[in-house]
Amino acid sequence: MNDSGLLLIILGSLAWFWWDSRGVAERATIAAESYCANSGVAFLNDTVFWRKIRFKRNRQGRIQLQRYYFFEFASDMQQRYRGEVIMMGKKVESISMDAFRVG
Repeated sequence: MNDSGLLLIILGSLAWFWWDSRGVAERATIAAESYCANSGVAFLNDTVFWRKIRFKRNRQGRIQLQRYYFFEFASDMQQRYRGEVIMMGKKVESISMDAFRVG
């Protein structure tokens, strides 16, 4: 394999990773927004923010990317709180929120 072939593989891999990550972040955003609505709090910034990524085995024993995202929400529009969405592959693994004051 020549240098240009290797470069194409690297660039293709990076493009795939970016495209896949955007799709997972969109799913995490929808999940966080829905979770906030069900909890009666305001989902702030209309997005989630990447925090961490790692490889982890899923329930079937296959290795997948596990992505951690955080988001901000407010219960009384006076103070911001944080929440977290953990994605395993393209599926929501868990969502949690800081304890917050009911407004």
